[in-house]
Amino acid sequence: MRLRQIEVFRAVMLTGTVSEAARLLHVSQPVVSRVLQHAEASLGFRLFDRQRGRLQPTPEAVALYGDVERLYGEIERVRRVSESLRHKGAGRLRVAATPSLANPLLVPAVRRFCALHPDTQVQVLTHHTSEIVAALLANQIDVGFAFSPPGHEAIASRPVSAGRMLLAVPRTQPLPSGGRRGVVPIHKVLERPFIGYDDDSSLGLLVRQTLARHALEPHSTLEVQTYSLALALVDAGLGLTLLDQYTALSASPDHVMLHDVQPELGFEIQMLRASHRGASSLVDAFHQQFIEAAASLAGTLGDRLEPAVVHFDPPGR
Repeated sequence: MRLRQIEVFRAVMLTGTVSEAARLLHVSQPVVSRVLQHAEASLGFRLFDRQRGRLQPTPEAVALYGDVERLYGEIERVRRVSESLRHKGAGRLRVAATPSLANPLLVPAVRRFCALHPDTQVQVLTHHTSEIVAALLANQIDVGFAFSPPGHEAIASRPVSAGRMLLAVPRTQPLPSGGRRGVVPIHKVLERPFIGYDDDSSLGLLVRQTLARHALEPHSTLEVQTYSLALALVDAGLGLTLLDQYTALSASPDHVMLHDVQPELGFEIQMLRASHRGASSLVDAFHQQFIEAAASLAGTLGDRLEPAVVHFDPPGR
């Protein structure tokens, strides 16, 4: 079916008569009848039966209508974006981030961006890192954000922010003060229930590899795949865990205590886009808002850290 035939078919499905369809499309009745006849001829089956002055859709028309509506929705979205570009200089931005970056950084970045670009249509998604890469290559999104993503020859990456892992502890189960040095050995901490990670993300691997390198086997009866869920379990008092600082800083101070970890377990957040497509001004603008959202949250770190530092290699051990 041609686009004009789809438009006429949809109008008749919505109105039930040729005259009403013509009025809806601002054309004459003969035009609607002629286009409808051509559509049926090209398809090889009838779309409507005339009953008591109205056009009743055939079973084939009903089966076709769902796909037509979905297609028409995409056409309408293209029309709205083109109108926005023509009249307001706005456009459309499709952005994704990993689930753990969604609440602490993606949401405030979107809020900042929308305040500066109120007429831009923004599609906001959460994907795991591999899904972000696949969506960029398939042109399903314009930009993505992830922790230390693996290199890909068709994906360009730019650092957005850096951070480090923190220990999150239920406030109802505080750690010891660490004595005069303020140092708590990690092997003492891991005698408590520990929330582990069952994922292949860069941070999940970082935690598991660090524990293995120090021959540490936490008492872990809970495993999760996202840091946001791990935080929720800490908040519920079900154990302690290592979190990226951005997820950790989104925790309620009334329920969760945060401790620095030494030696530092660092990571990067990177912006990803398909290297064969140039970055638009909207992508650049969102990149800047994401940087500012990360810097704003990171600025609260000093006020949230508890005095005791958890150390993998404490002095005098």
